[in-house]
This record gives sequence, structure tokens and C-alpha cells, in this order.
Amino acid sequence: MNREFYIGEDGLNYCATCKEPVEVLLPQKIQTYLNMKTHPRQCACIRERNAREEQERKEREHKQTVESNTSVCFEERYMREWNFEKDNGKNPDMKFAKYYVEHWKELKRLGHGLILWGGVGSGKSYMAACIANALLEQEERVLMTNFATIINGMFSATDKIDYVNAICSFDLLIIDDLGVESHSEYRMEGLFNVIDRRVRSGKPMIITTNLTMKEMDETQDLNEARIYDRIRAVCQPVQVKGESQRRASRSQMMEKFRGFFNVERKEGSLDDRD
Repeated sequence: MNREFYIGEDGLNYCATCKEPVEVLLPQKIQTYLNMKTHPRQCACIRERNAREEQERKEREHKQTVESNTSVCFEERYMREWNFEKDNGKNPDMKFAKYYVEHWKELKRLGHGLILWGGVGSGKSYMAACIANALLEQEERVLMTNFATIINGMFSATDKIDYVNAICSFDLLIIDDLGVESHSEYRMEGLFNVIDRRVRSGKPMIITTNLTMKEMDETQDLNEARIYDRIRAVCQPVQVKGESQRRASRSQMMEKFRGFFNVERKEGSLDDRD
């Protein structure tokens, strides 16, 4: 920044731009002790520039943090685009997801989570991803994964305890599509270890599932029962009846795809041969 200065009536240097002094007169005793009459000060120009640079630095660091956490959170890149701003408004239950984000600090402190349950294509995963992306913007560490990924990771991990602890270290753990995988005893034991460790850590989790609460409560499988019991103890069930965003996106894409070929055929660039 190139600035010009002038001498004020008090004999001090002033910034020609903001008209503020760029130095202050020291008390007589301090002048004698330091052997100097004035001391530099920041004028409005410098303060504003420093504030702007500090804000830009914070924004860069925030962006880097969010991008780093987001890359870890999602296995599927398209889920990074699932957020409240892009919601089509056709899922009335989205209000519960927004409520969860709005009250996150308290719910996090209490370790309270959600069970988002409903039929295939009801929008459960989209709701969970919206919550994840909103919290990622708050620089929270979120992991959205599924049962199969957890078990595969545990199977290949050198230290299984460290692996479970790493999963449970996130501020929010989201397990998508619980209950659709095969239920071998080994796999169920692995899932229980993660769920149990998560509950004991006092950190919240969100579960999405096609299972109904009745199916969870009335299961005769002891391995399933103890998993569902741990989940129900800390997660509030929310039935989701919305429209699948994934299905809607596919429909829009196919419409554009068909439209493209219809236009090409009309223009004669494609023939109608079999």
C-alpha cells in the first residue's frame, strides 16, 4: 500500500488517506527513558487492511478444513452436493433434519442421534447427507459410511481396536442402510462393537434403515436385538415418507438424455436404422 503522509498541527505524522495519526506522542518520562518522542500506531487504513487480510485468512482456512473433512466424510462424491439448499421441498420430514442441525450443539453434548427409517427411496440417505454437509460447514468432523464398509475395514485392519476407535472419534457417525446386509455372526459382532463403542463414547450417531421400529423391537435374533437396543437407547426414530432425491435426479437426467436424441433425430444427424 502506497500512502502519503503530512505533518499535523501537533507535529505528528498523519495518513493523508484516512487523516489519522500514524504515531503517538509518548509521556515525557518515557521519552527520557526510551530516548524517543513518538511511537508508531496503526491508522484506519492499516487496521482495515489487517482486518481484511485476517478475514481472508480465516475464510481460506475454513474452506480448507471443510474440503478436507468432506473428502473424508463421503465415499460417494455425489453426496457432497446433497444439502438443504438443493432440497426440492417434496420431503415434509426434512424439517426434522433441519431441527437437528439447528440444535446440534445441545444434541451433541447429550449424545442424541436419529434413526431415519422408511421404505426404499423415501429420502433417508439424502436427509442424513444434508445434516452431514451442514455440520461440515460448521467444521465438525462427520463420517457417513455403511455397514459393509465398516466390516470390510475392520477385517483388513491390523489393530481392530484402533480401527473402531478411529471411527468413533468423529463428532457425528452416520451409518447408512442398516439391516440390508447379510447377518453372519462375525459381521454382527463387528457392528455391535462399533455401535457399543459409539454409545459409550457419548457421541451421537444417525442410522438410516429400511427396517421398521416394530421389526427392530420384535426381532428374535439375539445379535440383532442387542444392536437395536443400543441404537434405540440414544437415537430418536423419525419415519421418512418423502420422495427419493436419487430417483428424481435420475429421472431428470433421463429426460435430458431422451430430449437430446429427439433433437438430434429431428435435425437428421442420426438415422433410424436398427
